[in-house]
Amino acid sequence: MKGFCSIFCALFIFVMSAATGANAARTFTIGYQPYDTISYQVIVNAELGLWKKYAPKDVEFEFAPALQGTIVANNMLAGKAVAGYMSVMPATILCSKDQQAEIKMVASLGMSEGTRCSLVLVRKDAPEFKSNEDVAKWLNNKVIAAPKGSASDQYLRRFFERYQVKPKEYLNQSIEVIATNFRSGKLDAASAWEPTVSRIATDVGDGSVRIVADGSACDNPDLGILVMRNDFIKDNPDAAKAYLRSELEAQRFLLDPANQKQVVEMVAKHASGISKRVLWYSIYGKVPSTSADPVREWKSYYFNKRELDNIKAVAPFLHQEKVIAVPALKDWVVDDSLARAIFKEAGYTPVDEKATLGYIKGMLPAQCPFSD
Repeated sequence: MKGFCSIFCALFIFVMSAATGANAARTFTIGYQPYDTISYQVIVNAELGLWKKYAPKDVEFEFAPALQGTIVANNMLAGKAVAGYMSVMPATILCSKDQQAEIKMVASLGMSEGTRCSLVLVRKDAPEFKSNEDVAKWLNNKVIAAPKGSASDQYLRRFFERYQVKPKEYLNQSIEVIATNFRSGKLDAASAWEPTVSRIATDVGDGSVRIVADGSACDNPDLGILVMRNDFIKDNPDAAKAYLRSELEAQRFLLDPANQKQVVEMVAKHASGISKRVLWYSIYGKVPSTSADPVREWKSYYFNKRELDNIKAVAPFLHQEKVIAVPALKDWVVDDSLARAIFKEAGYTPVDEKATLGYIKGMLPAQCPFSD
């Protein structure tokens, strides 16, 4: 009888363990940047729990913040995250390292003519400039900074090349260090991204810097890309599809003007220390530039021609600058087939050939619904 009980208990434990294993949650980490407008929709997704509407019952998504796309990229290479939000430059650098991990570009997060992270910032006492050429002349022999490996770094490299700028120093500094050094007078110029730009610029920020050029100065648009590990897509296709479906809904939510205040309220929970007025302006405000186009950003979800052209142009540039070892990405890297299928299944109709989902038109500071 004692032996029978032992066998029965062992069998019971085995069965319960098997059942527990079968029902164990699959937990996946998504990397994002709370201090970058490129990640605002992932914050919307997380705060509203949109992914829960589409994910299988055994799937859980957790969200890991980082201050820069390169950090998200490193976590993905190390297998600490299955997907990440970043600009085209760190995405290209990441996807060029396919010997370490196969990473795909699976969806577009938004694109602009260079009004999000392709911006030249100068100290507040810099002279007024009448042209991009005047800006370039002043930048010669100046102390300039950018977070190296970022989209802002790519922009400045292109700007330097186009206008033959030779800085006194070109420093690798984080966005927070750049902001601090502008305030203390240690920097002449820099490039950074939103919302840091709005936080320190003249329109709604503390006035430490002025924006004097955007991406149009050297044909350098801004593009955000959702990247995913290929093994995650292959091994968990239901989870990959579910997350991409929730990303589509998050982008649509962010595009709706009626949701502006709610979006900013949610982002404020993640981007601590930045006023809601600055956060609003960082995505819905019109950045001062030479362009009369009111469009701040457009969202296409999958890659249209403008996005594809931008992706193709980045790898050769980075190879020339000796940032990556290959002149082009593998053919399989850019793969928005799942996003296109999801868009079709959702029953949506493209707005036009440029913006599949829609546009965000820049507004003036006086139109901001927040006073703080």
